[in-house]
Formats: sequence, C-alpha cells, structure tokens
Amino acid sequence: MAKAKSRSISLPDDLELRLRTIALTENRTPANVLKNAVRVFTLMPPQLRNLLVEASADPERGYSKFEQLSRRIMFALARERFEDAAAKLARSDGKIDPDMLDADQIVMEPHGPAAA
Repeated sequence: MAKAKSRSISLPDDLELRLRTIALTENRTPANVLKNAVRVFTLMPPQLRNLLVEASADPERGYSKFEQLSRRIMFALARERFEDAAAKLARSDGKIDPDMLDADQIVMEPHGPAAA
C-alpha cells in the first residue's frame, strides 16, 4: 500500500462549518470526511463534477437542486438493493438469508439550511 500523503487546505468559514458539522454528526474526523469526499468526487466523470460544482455555486437554488438529485440517487440505490435482494431470495428456494434480515435501511435525514 502506498504511503498516505498529507495535504494542507484552506476552507472558507461556511465550508469549514459544513465539514465540522458532518464530522460531528457522523462521528468521523474532518480528515475522514475530506478523504471520502475526494474519493467520491474523483470517481465521477469530469462533466458530472463540473455540473455539481456549478449547481453548488448557486446560492438560491443550489441546495434544492442537490436535495432533488440526492433523492433520485437514493431511490436508484434503494431500487438496486431491492432488486438484488429479490434475486437472492428467488435463488434461495424460499430460505431467508440472515444477512438480508440484518441489512441496514438507508435513511435520508434532513440537512442544510431547511433543516436548521
């Protein structure tokens, strides 16, 4: 495994507050939040990254746009999980897999300006 590299960044106050809020709410370190954000962001195609950055810069409609996109993504992921579970159940001859019973549900909690 390659050695981790340390980076130093400067964040505006609003981004620093968001970073710390997520870290505290999710019981994570700010470094972990940043590392995961970079991991996810860099897996996206450049066109999608550009559209998301553009949407986030809109102070009036940016939050609602992200909330709409988040709901669509969460729906697609939930549907995929359901289809996988249904296919697994169909292959199981009616036997229920204990792992399926223990699967966590995805819950989208309110956040951002509207939740305050």
